[in-house]
Amino acid sequence: MNILENDKLIIESKNSGAELTRIYSKDLKKEILWNGDSTHWSRHSPILFPIVGRLKDNKTYIEDKFYNMSQHGFARDMDFEIIYNDNTSITYRLISSDETKKLYPYSFELLIKYTIINNSINTNWIVLNKDTKDMYFSIGAHPAFNIYDDLCNYYLEFKSRDIVKRISLEGPYFNSVKEVYNLNNLRLEPKIFEKDALIYTNIDSINLKSNKSKDYININFKDFPLVGIWTPYYKDTNSTAPFVCIEPWFGLADSVNSDKIYTNKAYINKLKPLESFNSLYTITIEKE
Repeated sequence: MNILENDKLIIESKNSGAELTRIYSKDLKKEILWNGDSTHWSRHSPILFPIVGRLKDNKTYIEDKFYNMSQHGFARDMDFEIIYNDNTSITYRLISSDETKKLYPYSFELLIKYTIINNSINTNWIVLNKDTKDMYFSIGAHPAFNIYDDLCNYYLEFKSRDIVKRISLEGPYFNSVKEVYNLNNLRLEPKIFEKDALIYTNIDSINLKSNKSKDYININFKDFPLVGIWTPYYKDTNSTAPFVCIEPWFGLADSVNSDKIYTNKAYINKLKPLESFNSLYTITIEKE
């Protein structure tokens, strides 16, 4: 594990998937990030690239050829190299290879940078098109935050822009899209995750709060098109895992009526040759 530390936080990350694996608050003496217990979910905060969600039948048509790719893409299961590391930040890099081109035909460079500033963690993404043609991709975050009490004691506060829409799922694929009015807060309970993730557009930040605590987590992802909110739901007991994922996305699963053409995916991103994509989201441990 690779460790960054200041007087407020300890964060750990690893080369495999460039995944953030631990956030510890010294002030609160509390683990913030899910520990990866495979009883519920073996990951902590995987990087989703070059797809978010699932492809129809795990297949997509790119550059006149079909490619097979599992849910959320391959980056989360590949080894990144560290290209920079100091007391406050670490930067990982994944470069396209013969292995990645069996799954995804483009030449690319993906950089993931973590920086600690006081009681915040900045996550920077840079995607560079190293190809001679336009490159299409999706990218997303999937951090899981610990729930220390009954889920029903927790709620979300939203800061939104423009008109918020709710994207509903049918199985692993998106189906209907409807406008949502007055989405200021949402009380959490197991039943709302019965059909998998809640997905919204035009949200800039979310606070994860508990009725029984003055500390809370703020996830700021201004100008991201989508956010997913998820925890595993167990129908037999009407219960969930002891964490909630708040997932800023630049991409979406295939629709139920997908034609499997990659460039037709909803919320797909395009880069011209040698063009780069840059984005940032921030996790902050706050106290009222």
